Amino acid sequence: MISRLLKRRRFMREHDWTHAHLSEYLDEQLDPDEHRRLEEHVSMCPQCRRVLATLRRTVESLMGLGEQPQPSIADGVIQRLRSEP
Repeated sequence: MISRLLKRRRFMREHDWTHAHLSEYLDEQLDPDEHRRLEEHVSMCPQCRRVLATLRRTVESLMGLGEQPQPSIADGVIQRLRSEP
């Protein structure tokens, strides 16, 4: 019983540490030991795996915003109104 409690406590400590370092992980700012520590926890923890995947998609989406400016809806409406007789 005590062994289970200790394992659970260690897991939660790693869980909290992982959440606090996900951005640094994605920015490749962790030293090799921290990098391995985070990846070990993520490999065992479905919740951290989901959070990491979501953060990765968010960062990729945000990085893509600056590449191609999207026309606004207003620009499209104005252009259609000008082209109508």
